[in-house]
Amino acid sequence: MYLIEEIIMKRLLVITADDFGFSKERNEGVMEAYNNGAVKSASLLLNCTGTVHAVESARNTGLTLGLHLNLTEGKPVGGEYKTLTSCDGIFQGMIGTREALDNGQIDLTEIETEIDSQIKYYKELVGEKPAYVDGHQHIHLHPVVVPIFAKLLSKHGIAVTRMPIEINLDLNAKPWLHHSPKLDLLNIFVKEAKSSIPVLQQNNIRTSACFTGLSTMSAAMTTESLQAVILEAFESVEPTHQGTSVACELMTHPGYPTPMDYGGFSWGTDDFGNSKDRVHELQVLSSAAMKNFYKTHNMELASHREL
Repeated sequence: MYLIEEIIMKRLLVITADDFGFSKERNEGVMEAYNNGAVKSASLLLNCTGTVHAVESARNTGLTLGLHLNLTEGKPVGGEYKTLTSCDGIFQGMIGTREALDNGQIDLTEIETEIDSQIKYYKELVGEKPAYVDGHQHIHLHPVVVPIFAKLLSKHGIAVTRMPIEINLDLNAKPWLHHSPKLDLLNIFVKEAKSSIPVLQQNNIRTSACFTGLSTMSAAMTTESLQAVILEAFESVEPTHQGTSVACELMTHPGYPTPMDYGGFSWGTDDFGNSKDRVHELQVLSSAAMKNFYKTHNMELASHREL
């Protein structure tokens, strides 16, 4: 009689704090989340009032940093452009940038120059290449941007990015999504991510096996909703996953409110940055309920360095 030992697949949960560097207040919240054992990675914005403060705050702490590539808000890193920015030298915003890309109004050379400049500037500030690069407002996977993005990551020896494919983004499956006024846009992000897979694979860029967090931003993040989407993500890929471990990325935005008159992209913040929802996310992520949940469901918090 042979005793067959059941192998339990290890679940690696990569919890990422987005918009690190946005402001001193946001940075303090991200570092608190890290010190609470609630996040392991943080995506750094390079063109904000808190960028340098973020780098210094994270130095020698063990927090894994990546580049939060930004082509939509604030001033570019690489200089002045004719098509990538508006006439005042500012990126054209989340919607404006996407519309300009869709209409073929942005010079591809400018996109390449800015992405390359941000990777190089990150190296100067941090002292090493990013452990990963994702996109502010998921701009890295726009169909016009992703071929350039993937080529430059390969050039710089960066092999990890974000794949924001969250399943079941509809009100029937996730009723708490009524908090999100941009549900259609979230589904566009997912569609673009799926289309980008061949380009990333051709350039040997890897991602986590699954992803969640689009549906649990701000007030939509509760202990119940967060636990539900994490389990859903893991269970959606485990039946076909090869190996003894599977990794899922959870996108979050913890912090403290940024003042409306200063912070963010130099001129102040918006309602998202100023909202007390930043503290709400910090509290949910740091709660004993979430820590018990991870333990109960065989989840180990990890960083992008383990992908």
